[in-house]
Amino acid sequence: MWVRPPLGAPVLDRSVIAIVSALKDASAMTIRFRRSLKIAPGVHINFNKNSTSLSLGPRGAHYTMSSTGRRTVSAGLPGTGLYATQTINPKSASRKSAGSTPVESENLHQFPATPPAPTLFSRRAERDFYAFFKDIYGGDRSYTVDEILTRAKALREQYDSLIYPLTLIAFLHMINSDKYDELLLTEGAKIWAGREIIFTDRLVVKYFKAIRPVTRICEGISATEIFNKQQFGFIWVEILQDGGRYDDALAVLHEMEPTQLVAISMADVELSKKDYPAVLETTEDIENEDDATAILLILRGMAFREQNLLDASLECMKLGLAKRGRSKEVLHRAHFERAGTYEKMGKPALARKDLESILVDDSSNAEVLDRIAKLDQGAPSS
Repeated sequence: MWVRPPLGAPVLDRSVIAIVSALKDASAMTIRFRRSLKIAPGVHINFNKNSTSLSLGPRGAHYTMSSTGRRTVSAGLPGTGLYATQTINPKSASRKSAGSTPVESENLHQFPATPPAPTLFSRRAERDFYAFFKDIYGGDRSYTVDEILTRAKALREQYDSLIYPLTLIAFLHMINSDKYDELLLTEGAKIWAGREIIFTDRLVVKYFKAIRPVTRICEGISATEIFNKQQFGFIWVEILQDGGRYDDALAVLHEMEPTQLVAISMADVELSKKDYPAVLETTEDIENEDDATAILLILRGMAFREQNLLDASLECMKLGLAKRGRSKEVLHRAHFERAGTYEKMGKPALARKDLESILVDDSSNAEVLDRIAKLDQGAPSS
């Protein structure tokens, strides 16, 4: 698959996760989420970050009333990704396309320019941890994985109270080395099982606000939260997925706070598992409102393509490309995947056109150039 790594952060060796210290200025990506509770046949209550809404109607025909005053009418063909939506604003009594309705801005998390420091009354263990923390993330020297693990082990043997923050730091850096793959799986399982205790540890809460892992959820989308239990969940899911442990990865996702990024990760794992009906269920009733929802439409199109529902696949890719304000990574992913659908339809000229649109921004993309070369030779893509 074509991969374009996240920008703005040093990428670790496994290309899945990058760590950015908050010693540098940073901002968080917008995360949208939705929870839905069925209270009667055809009636759902949806809990959003800033509002609550009530949805009436069967699949394919919904009338939604939001606590913000927004009224939405949706109609479509279930399972096809084809639908139409109108939003009614009671304040102006006017109707407009859902695509023209601006997405409400989210409050972004603010990250400290420098990590917190021990106080005059801090214990020796915290002061020594702070010196270690500041050295590996803000010092002039770059340490190897083995050096960091050795120093963490020495501190752990000296101070029992540092077990949780040192375990998390060691875990992050073990990702950089294949020699720790087996230990990584063992430690990851322990951390996830004890996450409620580990991530409420006083020093973890205080200092890990200054660590911001950039975790690839799927090609084109990354989570950029501070290193909390939700962000660890995304890291852990990527490691499990990378090892082919799809059921374990899905189990973790079901235990995480339900967000749009969790839905993306879930659909991505389900695609890897080739459970295409599950992908369609995960991506049901999606509108192109931001990068996250655009990716969900692309994943939905991929699931249709793998079931040879090629027209439905093209429609999803079209919806994913409908908003030019999306990031280049997302638009490139849509073009790349739509090219795959065109190839399957026996339309190499249209596939080539999509691939060449990527080269406009990324002329040296080896994966895209290889795909074009195979198209010219009449060979199917791998």
